[in-house]
Amino acid sequence: MSFCPAVVFLWVACACCLAGAAQSPWSVSSPDGALVLTAEGGAAPTLRVSRGGQPVVPPSPWGITTRRQGPLPGGLQVAASTRSVVDETYVMPTGKRSRCRNHANQLTVDFASAEGVRFSVILRAYDEGVAYRYHIHGSGEDTVTGEASAFRIPAGSRCWSAPFSKSYESIYQENAGFAGIQHEIQLPLLCQFPGKQWVYLTEASVDGTYAGSRLKVLDAAAGLLGLQLADAPTAALPWTTPWRVLLVVDDLRQLVESTLINNLNPPSAIADTSWIKPGTAIFPWLTGTEGGGGPCHRNNNGSLERMQEFVDLAATMGWSWIEFDNALALDTPFGGAPEKWMDCPWFPQLTAYAGRKGIAVYGWDHVCNLDTPEKRQTQLDWYVAKGFKGIKVDFLDSDVQARYRLREDLARDCAARHLLISYHGDITPRGMQRTWPNIATHEGVIGEEFYHGFGPFAPSPAYNVNLVFTRNVAGSMDYTPTTFDNPGKNHSRSTTNAHEIALPVVFESGWQAMGFNPESIKLHPQACAFLKDLPSTWDDVRLVAGQPNEFAVVARRKGGDWWIGGINAASARELRLDLGFLAKGTHACTLYHDAPPPADSAAVAPLDTLIAADPLTIDPAQPLVIAVPANGGFGFRIVNGAQ
Repeated sequence: MSFCPAVVFLWVACACCLAGAAQSPWSVSSPDGALVLTAEGGAAPTLRVSRGGQPVVPPSPWGITTRRQGPLPGGLQVAASTRSVVDETYVMPTGKRSRCRNHANQLTVDFASAEGVRFSVILRAYDEGVAYRYHIHGSGEDTVTGEASAFRIPAGSRCWSAPFSKSYESIYQENAGFAGIQHEIQLPLLCQFPGKQWVYLTEASVDGTYAGSRLKVLDAAAGLLGLQLADAPTAALPWTTPWRVLLVVDDLRQLVESTLINNLNPPSAIADTSWIKPGTAIFPWLTGTEGGGGPCHRNNNGSLERMQEFVDLAATMGWSWIEFDNALALDTPFGGAPEKWMDCPWFPQLTAYAGRKGIAVYGWDHVCNLDTPEKRQTQLDWYVAKGFKGIKVDFLDSDVQARYRLREDLARDCAARHLLISYHGDITPRGMQRTWPNIATHEGVIGEEFYHGFGPFAPSPAYNVNLVFTRNVAGSMDYTPTTFDNPGKNHSRSTTNAHEIALPVVFESGWQAMGFNPESIKLHPQACAFLKDLPSTWDDVRLVAGQPNEFAVVARRKGGDWWIGGINAASARELRLDLGFLAKGTHACTLYHDAPPPADSAAVAPLDTLIAADPLTIDPAQPLVIAVPANGGFGFRIVNGAQ
């Protein structure tokens, strides 16, 4: 597949006259006319958002301060304003859908002083959200010392947030108001406002010229949250900052299905993407760590013979990748120095064996082995020479400017060698996959590796549901699902097995790293039947139904087939699902779901639950009714179900 987007940029109503441009406020509306982003100037500039003529986001501060220029726009006068239409389509080898449309209206307001200082604010409105960014004109270098960018959350809003952590591994949970919150809040933040609109706050198009942001409570009583930069970025002028993003929707389907965050990023820097072929993978480490932990009680990466068993399993399941944690194979803590493992003779034997089976292998390395150009040349050339097709880079653990620059350097240097890359111990994505489509996935989530006890929390059913509406909206998520065994070092799994098989459909990741092993898979034939030939790249997505804290049902299309997965939280419920997006007529398939517990058992632990497989006939003209137990789930595949 070559990256050849069809692009149309329409520039209209250019360069309003000085007198007309000086009039504040300035507004831009979405293509469908429903959303309006309005900016006010003056001594305390504000932005506000309305939907359908009704106020949604109250007036909220905007502006930026640099070391050379001070607060902007400050006392600058409006010089001109320019309206434009953005309308383009582009292709993605990963993500929610293979073809994306970037369609928005844009307004650029230019400010200037008699001394020649120039500054612009760029406002953009999509059907499902709005965004704004700053452009600092001039030459030389400057440093951003802070932003006034902030958001007012109305009283009475419900919010789902996670405390900031450097690896973005925190629990999303609901909170009412911000009183008493002293910690920073990581992006994204999801809110349901009193008017029932859903508002999702994040940022997009952060690169090596800037730093990442998080939210800080500035005034709990007023619901005012300010953007805080990870550090003070410095760059050459002219300088365009990242987008500050608010998705504003009436229906959660618009949120979950949106590609707005990717849309706001630059087009692919890779001209020919035909070699970029992510896929479903097996993650041997998850069930057998380098210390002999996990249900396999061994280092699954520790021998050629053991890893060949996982390659055979991937081939049997019709999956195209396997992760091999080469730097951990010799029990070196955190990978150790590369010279301790680079000469291991059986590494290229493994990649050759996998290649003969049609399985690609990606490796693992610590970021400290790749953080300079010289190290990257040595290490990445080694991976290519040994037959690896990709690499997981771990422990990035930062969103300062230097780390964003390193992410770009890693993606660029991997692309030059036709290597895919995954960022582990990493941030919630900001849409970088559009520019560097060889990025298969990011972590930035508490996934199933946390059952090993890497912290005070592990995934709960409600947390899994909330990820659908928070973390995974932003981009690919390396959650590593389907741990049927319980690693159980410090935490126990509370999901049912049917909940587990639904996760790789409900969650999107270019490398969907599965927790299967050759032993446990024999105990779960129904799981194998459902997940055989599972894709990890998709042509389309639908949120069928769902609510934070409660349940989520997601449908993903590959070619003519729809895969549908549902997960439930703490309360049993009966779901009535509208499948009107399917082709007309009846569709026969198999429903994989939680089997009823044995009659003689008062309580069945999640690890003892069975998966039932029952024939199912679906008529898209009628609601599909499915009963789901607490913490349960289900999945089914409709072959040739696309319209």
